[in-house]
Amino acid sequence: MLAEKSIRKHVSIIHAYSLMSMLQRKIVNVLLYEAIKGNHRQKSHNSVAVECQIPFSTLSKAINFNSNNNQYLKEAIDGLASLKIEWNLLKDKVPSDISFLNLRILHGSPTFYKDNSLNFSFHKVMLDLASNPAVYGTIDVDLQSEFESKYSHALYENSTRFINLQKNKVIQLDTFRKILGVQEGKYVNARELTRNVIAPSIEEVNHRSDFIVSLDTMKSGRKTTGFEISIKSKKKSIITNDVSNAHQHEKISKEIKLEFGVISETVLSNILNNYSEEYLLEKIAYTKKYAKKESTGLYPIPYFISAIKHDYKFKETHQAQNTNEKTEDELVEWSRKLSLLQSDLRHWEDRLAFANTSKNDAEITALQRVVATCQEKVNHHYLDQPILNEAV
Repeated sequence: MLAEKSIRKHVSIIHAYSLMSMLQRKIVNVLLYEAIKGNHRQKSHNSVAVECQIPFSTLSKAINFNSNNNQYLKEAIDGLASLKIEWNLLKDKVPSDISFLNLRILHGSPTFYKDNSLNFSFHKVMLDLASNPAVYGTIDVDLQSEFESKYSHALYENSTRFINLQKNKVIQLDTFRKILGVQEGKYVNARELTRNVIAPSIEEVNHRSDFIVSLDTMKSGRKTTGFEISIKSKKKSIITNDVSNAHQHEKISKEIKLEFGVISETVLSNILNNYSEEYLLEKIAYTKKYAKKESTGLYPIPYFISAIKHDYKFKETHQAQNTNEKTEDELVEWSRKLSLLQSDLRHWEDRLAFANTSKNDAEITALQRVVATCQEKVNHHYLDQPILNEAV
C-alpha cells in the first residue's frame, strides 16, 4: 500500500505555521499519502470531505512509532482536527477560488475501530493542494519519518521547495521562525534561536536528506532581520527511485529539449522538480503559440521560463492570426525585459522589507527611492507594450 514513497504538496500548505508536534507532522504526511495513493477513499456528492481508511498498525509502522502507548498516538491524530494553522506564509500563488479560512488538517474528528482500523477525512481543498499541484515541494514519506526534531522536520519540508533555485530565497526572521514552528515567545534572541533551533536542524537535514541547506544571516546594523536560504541537491543529475516519476521527468525533459535546445542542467532540474507535467506542457504550448522561433529553429528559452514563472495564460477569445513578424519579435523582447524589471523590483522590495525592521532611517529612505525607481520603470515599460499581442 505504501509502495510509492513521496507526495507533492503545494507550497502554500508547506510554508505554514502551527504548533504540530514531531509526531503529528509525520502523521499528516502519511495520511495525505494514503488519501492520495490508497484505495480506501470515498467522497460524498453532498460533502466537501473525502473519507479514507488505514490500518492503525500500518500508520504506526510508517511513522516509526516504536511504542505500545497507542492512546498517545490516537490523541495526536485526534488533535489534528482542531489544530489552527496559518497557511501560505510566503504568499505563493494559489488558485483564486481557495480560501484558507478555518481550514484544518483533518476535516472532522477521526474514528478508531476495534478491528484496528482508522477512519479519517480531509477537506477536498487539502487534497487538491496535494494531488497535482503546479508549484510544490516533494516529501519523501519514508525519510520524513526518521527525523527526531520537529524543527528539523519543518526545515526539511520547507527546503524541498527551494532545491536548485536560480536565486536564493530571502525570508524575514519572524516568518522563518513561523515556518519552523517556533512558538511565540520562545527563543526570542537570535543567538538563542540559532543555537537551539537552526543549527541542530541544519545538521540533521543535511545528514538525512539528499540536499544541503545553507543559511546566510541578514542584518541591519547588528540586528538579525532574516535569512537567505540556499538549497543544493547532493545529486549531480535528476535521480529518483520512483519509476513513474522518472518516466515523467524523462518525457517532459525530452519535450523541453526538443523545443528549446540545450538548457542548463540546473535550470532544467529546477523546472522538473518544482512544476507539474501538466503545467509545463501548458507553458510549452503557450510559448510555441506566442514566441517566434529563433534562427536556430528553436523557441527562446527566456520566454519559456518567464511563462512558467509568471503563469502566462491563454486568452479565451482569439484575435486574428495575421500578427506581423515584427510585432511578434517586439513582444518576445518586451516580455524578456518585463521579467528582468519585475525581478529587480522584487529584490529591492525584499531589501526594503528587512530594512523596515530596523531603525536605520537613512537606509530605509535610500531603499524607498530605489524601489520607487524600479516601480516607475515597470509602469513605464507597460506603456511600451506591443499593441497586437495576447502574451501577458
